Amino acid sequence: MSYHRLWLVLLVALLPSTLHAQTRGEPRAGRVPNSVSSAVISAYNNPATRKVEGRFVLSVTDTVAGTLAVLGGPVTVGGTVLGDLVVINGDMRLDSTAVITGSVYVVGGVVFNRTRGRVDGDMQVWRSRLTYRSDSGRIIAEEDQTMLSRYSRWREGPGADLKDIIIASANSYNRVEQLSILFGPRLRLNRGESRFTLEALGIFRTGDRLSWERENLGSRLLAEFRQGTEQQHFALGVRHTDEVDAVEKWSLSAAESGLTSLLFARDYRDYWNRFGGSAFVRVVPTGALEFTVAMGRERWDSRDARNVFALFRGGRDWRANPGALEGTVNLLSTTARIDTRNDRERPRDGWLIQAEYERGDMDISRSPNPEELALTAPNLTYGRAFVDARRYVRIAPLTSVNIRVVAGGLVHGSALPPQRQLSVSGVDALPGYAFRALGGEPDVAMCNTLPESTFAERGRPASCDRIALVQAELKGDFRVALFGADKRDDDRRWYADGLRADGSWVVFANSGRGWLTGPRDGGLTYPRSAIPSLSTFRSDVGVGVDFGMLGVYVAQPLSGATTTPRVFVRVGARF
Repeated sequence: MSYHRLWLVLLVALLPSTLHAQTRGEPRAGRVPNSVSSAVISAYNNPATRKVEGRFVLSVTDTVAGTLAVLGGPVTVGGTVLGDLVVINGDMRLDSTAVITGSVYVVGGVVFNRTRGRVDGDMQVWRSRLTYRSDSGRIIAEEDQTMLSRYSRWREGPGADLKDIIIASANSYNRVEQLSILFGPRLRLNRGESRFTLEALGIFRTGDRLSWERENLGSRLLAEFRQGTEQQHFALGVRHTDEVDAVEKWSLSAAESGLTSLLFARDYRDYWNRFGGSAFVRVVPTGALEFTVAMGRERWDSRDARNVFALFRGGRDWRANPGALEGTVNLLSTTARIDTRNDRERPRDGWLIQAEYERGDMDISRSPNPEELALTAPNLTYGRAFVDARRYVRIAPLTSVNIRVVAGGLVHGSALPPQRQLSVSGVDALPGYAFRALGGEPDVAMCNTLPESTFAERGRPASCDRIALVQAELKGDFRVALFGADKRDDDRRWYADGLRADGSWVVFANSGRGWLTGPRDGGLTYPRSAIPSLSTFRSDVGVGVDFGMLGVYVAQPLSGATTTPRVFVRVGARF
């Protein structure tokens, strides 16, 4: 097997978990965790729960006010449950008219049509049946006393310790590292609601040649103490890192950027190296809220693009990796996350807000562009804020309106390091326009002020001090069956027997731009207290179809010199 084929096989085995993340409601194999079995038994035994044994149909006109528990089954839900739905040792089918305001727990069965209807809470499905005995209308779990079940309880129970070796990808496939392999031991000790985690992981980068050299090596170390449950806890810890980080991670996902790099030698991210340590405190007051504060000191360095393998390269050269501002930086960062979405994979209702603030005080040792005096001062202090807010609103059982607002950039200080600057470009922001392509004067996508040749030579870097982007979409489900295909009981988004399709249609619009801060000029630079007029924003509209893991879209630009529609493909939903 050739060198490149070998690394292609390894890549498939080590792709980021985002490509293989378990779909919501997908049946899980193995023993049912004690926490889940205890929860469903408690729900069934609650006097306020409506209990049903055997086959049950909740018609479209019926409503259950409170928790519904079904023992046996099967269960068909077409109406409304104003609470949780628990199914024990039976299957469940969701109709498009179903509304469940709580969570769904199915133990000993599967869920058919799991993306239909509306489920506001979580959806956990376990194939393994629950072993129980009845006692005066209540059910009591009976423990399986086999050696395998005892080992499973030790491994999976809430107080289980964990000792294992991690082998995974540290980053997605990219032009700087090719494939980075993360490996090493992990130790997790649990005592009640207290948990201590220790990880000592090494990183090996395959690069453009297999060589045990400094450029191909990195590390990631972590020591963390957590008090509380997964949904409500307090944690503090320290970490040390020597790894490659990506610029503008808010934009195209790591999985999508990795795939386009591997297949077509098109890497839509830029990278720099971080070496240093930090201490952090994390507070999770509820499952929907999370706050983190971190302080640290790091060494930042540039990374060069390497001549790595791509499957369908077609003679294309890799885009140069833009240089980073190099030096030692003291960092203070705060992050907040609010997540009330009804479904993490395919949300139809709720909020997702991610906000961060970073203050850096940097002693500069080398500028990526020494001839530019603005970046040759001995040190640089900056404050950068960033917000990515998403709102999902269900307007019908199978239709929703989704809105996303992205904004951020320099809030104080003299300037941002190049690796902290921003842009509005590419299929995740304005898909009607080519990635990092100059499109008129002024350049409101990348805020470039260089000649085209110099801009390309430096890797087409993002150069905006601030950006603002608004995205909106109308999204609804569709189901198509051609040539008399037989009805199936599973819920796959696409399959070929009889050409059945199960997906979503999407109509969308995007508008955004970037700008520099300073004295007002002809349209690229604005005072820090000013926001550019909406008439200066780039905009596009489009339509598409989303089959879950794959979406195909066409976008039409509405401003600028380019008027040709662009077809693009996304892995997963747009946002």
